[in-house]
Amino acid sequence: MGFDEEKIRPTSATVDGAQSQQRLGKQAKAIMDEFVKALDEVGGVSGEVGLEREQTTREAKQAKADKGFRERMLKNAPKKDSNHIVAERKSW
Repeated sequence: MGFDEEKIRPTSATVDGAQSQQRLGKQAKAIMDEFVKALDEVGGVSGEVGLEREQTTREAKQAKADKGFRERMLKNAPKKDSNHIVAERKSW
């Protein structure tokens, strides 16, 4: 299992014009064809995807309180009024 390097080797270092676009298209198709061929060689893979769980949601947890959060936020805020951040819409 491997890629046929002759099919996917770049034929030019520069990309310009319609001919180069066609070459790139052919190279891309060759790469995809080789990839599909390699996938076909892999066995034992089913087409089904998904996951079944008994419990679909997480249980709520109490968030830990950060004692210095309010002070840090107020210290970083450009405008404040005592314990409140003053913000105007569309002012940024």
